[in-house]
Amino acid sequence: MNKKLQNSNNNTEISLTIVSNANKPLSKNQQTFNNLTKRISQLERDIHTYSEKLQILLSVFDKEINPLQANVSEAKIQLAFILDDATEKNKFSKKQKEYIQGSIVGLLNEAFIDIEPTIEQKTLFDKWSDHSYNEELDMQEEHSKSMFADMMNSMYGINIDMSDFDGSPEEVLRLQKEIEEQTEKQTNRNKTKKEIAREKALKAETEIKNKNIRSIYIALAKVLHPDTELDLEQKAEKEEIMKKVTVAYDQKDLTTLLKLEMEWVYNTTEHLEKLTDDKLNIYISALKQQAADLEKEKKLIFNNPRYHNIIDLANLTEKQAHGHITKQKKAFKSVLLSFNNLISDLRSTNSKKSILEFAEEYCFMNEEDDFDFFDDNY
Repeated sequence: MNKKLQNSNNNTEISLTIVSNANKPLSKNQQTFNNLTKRISQLERDIHTYSEKLQILLSVFDKEINPLQANVSEAKIQLAFILDDATEKNKFSKKQKEYIQGSIVGLLNEAFIDIEPTIEQKTLFDKWSDHSYNEELDMQEEHSKSMFADMMNSMYGINIDMSDFDGSPEEVLRLQKEIEEQTEKQTNRNKTKKEIAREKALKAETEIKNKNIRSIYIALAKVLHPDTELDLEQKAEKEEIMKKVTVAYDQKDLTTLLKLEMEWVYNTTEHLEKLTDDKLNIYISALKQQAADLEKEKKLIFNNPRYHNIIDLANLTEKQAHGHITKQKKAFKSVLLSFNNLISDLRSTNSKKSILEFAEEYCFMNEEDDFDFFDDNY
């Protein structure tokens, strides 16, 4: 196996650092280049670390907490059916029935957040709610559409038509196109001569930047092209490395391309010290954009809905995060035990008084927007 293929298999990461010598200190551009490559490497490590950590925590949460959440939701549904059954067996005043109605609808609404309702459960909801389950879904969807349209209008001055949006891939593409078209119109409206000139300069700079990135890609493609390798094992390795090169090129990932260029084309980072200021300026522009994109990617990790339940644990140590999940688990077990005890008591006693006490207290606590019924009462 040749030296370069051996180097590609070790775990030593090439550091894109321009080293100064005693006779010639680093220029401002060289320092900027070093700072940017260092920042990008840190961001890449952060993204990898946070993604890996959140995925592990999500797996633990799914295993330890989700089943208990589902059990609590099932218990809420059982309570709703017990309340419904009580109205068939007992007479209640209009006010008492309002409490029972509020409890049934509230319990089912809470439960349906975590589990998909059955036909029987939807029927119970339709019986007591002012709106059917399907009507509630439609209203929530319309509200979400309206909120999104209002946000786009207030933040970007864009008016979009959400009336026919159904979430299908075709509608998503239509919506994206409509937003892009209106955004472009907003951007192009009333441009000054300076803005137009700046755009032209930026476009020319981008073309030069892409040309330089492409030149690195071509140089790597020549060295790594599998057809130039006769040894099957080395050919397979080159194919894998070339895949990384292609991905980096498609993503305009200059740091990865430069590292691969240092390893496969120059086999040394001394080449970086010989970069002219003109080329450094181009690279700095590309690196700044890459750093900005990575910052956005890092933020998107924390805004990902799938991590909603565990995002508060991201900045804790592994031990602290697992300790927090253990506390949640104990809390859910306690709540579930309280629900099950209440269900058992209501079923065994069939007490009208107990039914009303629960319904009234449940509605009162929900009106206070601080429902913690079982911690203090059962």
